Amino acid sequence: MCGMLRFCSVGCQGSSSSGELFSCEVRRLEITRTRLSDHLVEHFARQIVGGTIKPGDQLDAEPDLASQFGISKPTVRESLQHLASLGLVRVQQGKRTVVLDDADWDFLAPVVQEAFQQTGQGFELAEQLHEVRMILEVSSAELAALRAEPAQVERLRELAEAMAEITRTTQDLEDFLREDRAFHEMVARASRNRALLQVTRNIHQFLSTNWTISTITVAELPHLTSLHAAVADAIERGDPTDARRAMQTHLSEVVAKRAARRQSGALQ
Repeated sequence: MCGMLRFCSVGCQGSSSSGELFSCEVRRLEITRTRLSDHLVEHFARQIVGGTIKPGDQLDAEPDLASQFGISKPTVRESLQHLASLGLVRVQQGKRTVVLDDADWDFLAPVVQEAFQQTGQGFELAEQLHEVRMILEVSSAELAALRAEPAQVERLRELAEAMAEITRTTQDLEDFLREDRAFHEMVARASRNRALLQVTRNIHQFLSTNWTISTITVAELPHLTSLHAAVADAIERGDPTDARRAMQTHLSEVVAKRAARRQSGALQ
């Protein structure tokens, strides 16, 4: 069995011609090398984000890294280039790779976000992403009020009603949060700004790991339902000012509640 950072090759099975067999082996080698590269990237991302390797530190030379991890120099080079694309390091021709300050890191990259989670800093990153939500989603609601298509407005109405129905009946928190996330993504979609939608979706994907039933209570459902309904109403009326205000009110309360729960020790 191959180790996590060990290179192995498995040939094709069957009665393929020699040309087909070679092609299959090449694909296998490419897939294996990519996986090894990913493992090395994740390893160094954790080391850098966790502070074990600090800004200004130099990584070992490529031949030394290849020897340490039992992988090829091309795989090491691929890993370093990936780390550089994430803003974690600077690759210098003829010199050793240098670790960069966190001001250069790509905080929206899944590898970097996962490194924050694995080094116990997920909550800190979540707090910062909530601030980004405030900036983006308030504007998203404003744009949605100006640009939403009838089908998108109808879908927002359906999602708001779904939250109201859960509040009246099952009071299932997981179901409520599922509709909640779908509502916010639909607002971003209705803004008809694809870049805004992509960034919003990325942030929600990370926050969903912490955005659990522990963040709300059954007693809060009626108020949360009314906040979402206010956003949907404003977008349906085509009122950008009210849509912006309604979303800002909603997200401001989310941030305030998270801060209060963290202070009380209820949210870690």
